[in-house]
Amino acid sequence: MFVKLPFWLCLISACCLSFSYSSMASQNAYSNPNTTAEADEITQGLISYHINNQYKQMFALDTQVEMTVSGLVNRVTVKQIFNNVEDSWVDAKYVFPLPDNAAVDGMNLLIGDRVIEGMIKPKQQAKQQFEQAKKQGKQASLVSQQRSNVFTTQLANIGPLQQVSVEITYLQTISYQDGLFSLRFPLVVAPRYRPDFQRSEFSEAKQLISPTVDFSGVQSHSEGKNTSPSHKVSINIDIDGGFDITQLSSPYHDIQQDQNGRKTNISLQGKVPLDRDFVLQWQTNVGDEVAATVFFQTGKTYPKKPDNGLTIDQPKDVYAMAMVFPPSLAPRTLQQINRELILVIDTSGSMAGESIIQAKQALSIALTGLKPTDSFNIIEFNSNVSALFNEAKPANSLYLQEAKRFISSLNADGGTEMAPALDRALTSSTNASRKEGSLRQVIFMTDGAVSNEAKLFEQISHQLEDSRLFTVGIGSAPNSHFMTRAASVGRGTFTYIGKSAEVEQKISQLLTKISQPILTDVELYFLDGSVPDYWPAQIDDVYQKNPVTVSFKIPEHQLQPVIISGHINGQYWQQQLDFNLGRAAMGIDLLWANTQITALELSQSHANRQKVARQVEALAMQYHLVSNQTSLLAVDVTPVNPHQSNKPEHQLATLLPAGWQTNASQQGVLPQTATASRLWLLVGMSLLALTLLYGLWLKGLLPAQRLILKSAE
Repeated sequence: MFVKLPFWLCLISACCLSFSYSSMASQNAYSNPNTTAEADEITQGLISYHINNQYKQMFALDTQVEMTVSGLVNRVTVKQIFNNVEDSWVDAKYVFPLPDNAAVDGMNLLIGDRVIEGMIKPKQQAKQQFEQAKKQGKQASLVSQQRSNVFTTQLANIGPLQQVSVEITYLQTISYQDGLFSLRFPLVVAPRYRPDFQRSEFSEAKQLISPTVDFSGVQSHSEGKNTSPSHKVSINIDIDGGFDITQLSSPYHDIQQDQNGRKTNISLQGKVPLDRDFVLQWQTNVGDEVAATVFFQTGKTYPKKPDNGLTIDQPKDVYAMAMVFPPSLAPRTLQQINRELILVIDTSGSMAGESIIQAKQALSIALTGLKPTDSFNIIEFNSNVSALFNEAKPANSLYLQEAKRFISSLNADGGTEMAPALDRALTSSTNASRKEGSLRQVIFMTDGAVSNEAKLFEQISHQLEDSRLFTVGIGSAPNSHFMTRAASVGRGTFTYIGKSAEVEQKISQLLTKISQPILTDVELYFLDGSVPDYWPAQIDDVYQKNPVTVSFKIPEHQLQPVIISGHINGQYWQQQLDFNLGRAAMGIDLLWANTQITALELSQSHANRQKVARQVEALAMQYHLVSNQTSLLAVDVTPVNPHQSNKPEHQLATLLPAGWQTNASQQGVLPQTATASRLWLLVGMSLLALTLLYGLWLKGLLPAQRLILKSAE
């Protein structure tokens, strides 16, 4: 028998239930202690595991980072030391971040006095050989790339009470922007939002890329819970940049330095938690008179060894990296441009706390930099997208006052649906509605905590047209991989803001810089007119105090001067690069190969996916680099574990990035999409129950009603 229920009560119940399920789905887009998480949702540090039905932890006794900066190249060694505190054999798996431009070329497994060198292999082959070694009771290590800036290391057969170490080496280029040299070493990978369309895709692929993660161990350093002896790092840096350092600082960590002529040693003052990216920046006496710097290398770092062991003289290539400084011009001589400035702010839950404060402050400062001839709009996004105006409005006092009220009302909550926000920002105005001669510039402020970067890069490429996209990384650990590549695809720049004290200076510098591009239509060619193999293939506009940085390869027998040319204020400009005046350096070939891999990955589409994968694998194998198609494998040839099938699996506990908000009631549930889903589910079920009771009462079917009727009879 069907009970006819009041329509309004059924509707309320259904809405509550629907909202509760959608809230729970949104919440599950982020990390939950009872779900399987992606590899990029966790960070290096503490290994936790279950053994004999008990929850235990294996501490990373030490993380040691050694850097040597020579000119524009930084050679880095990251050493992770682990100790098995159990009296049984165990396997381990942990995840760690590296800079997005890191060319990982080496790995050593250290067991006691023995050093086992890692060899580069195709990714699937390396995985199979690692699993085979694990089953055979051999000690082994496998280093794989999950994303350009996220790597995993697996260890097999760690003996009872045994200490093992893994050393990973990589090269990276030093950044130069706004008159400052800088390097950034990521110490934490923030949890990342998985958009709706990607969740079904992830369920099919997670067994290939994801360790199982228990987020009950998540801690927030900002709440003073970081008392564990793990999650700590020491960093030591030697700099020989070729020029005297006039100013050096680390904006987010306390450092000590020792200068000896042009060489400087820097180290952290003690070990620090792995919850905030390390940044070092310095100025030199390079001066405005230096127009170009060239570093080059002849031959490969890892030359191919012939199978017969005989030495073969092969033609060598010259690998070079050039940094060209356009001349500095007085502001009055630069052409001023009219802009349509689109300010996009991420208001998702991952921006809660210090990050949203910084972003709102940045928006307010950006408004003050607008000229009366400019137009603007503000777009905010989380699970949804909303704009201040339907289209860009003139930067007059009326609209600016309305914008200030809009900014003050912003709060951080919900998911990080970035694709609709980019779509709105890049297509929000047509050429017809824009002022003649104006340039649309999009400033995108976010922590980049998303997992669908590849699709977003493709979207930016297709929708950019004549716009420029400038990314601003907010917070203690933004996703630099996404921010840097999005800016590159968007023909803009990336700015990192790690604390509130930096907002005014960096946003003001950015607005001043992009209001007057100085060098456009940049090209690179030989003196004889031919074109070398260089990257980036399309060089972006160059702004004040920003150099042109180019990597290229030239056959040694064709070595000749290279010309970089462009236009400044409509006038032709060129600069000649002479290798006789360059500086020899090691590892330039690896950096060149790494940029080629980056270019291939950015060109990847659904149609050419397999072809690009083969090209990346061939290039990475040739230059001994870890990529999304290759891994480093080290295996000890002697089996040591006679009980290889009885080892517990390990999971990771992590620190949240500094400044992220959580509380005791959110153990393991991150705040990105914190919702009242359980409350709405309870309300919905309660209303359904009341509706059923009401229907039974109308029909006289309740037990109490029947008793009353019988008594009356």
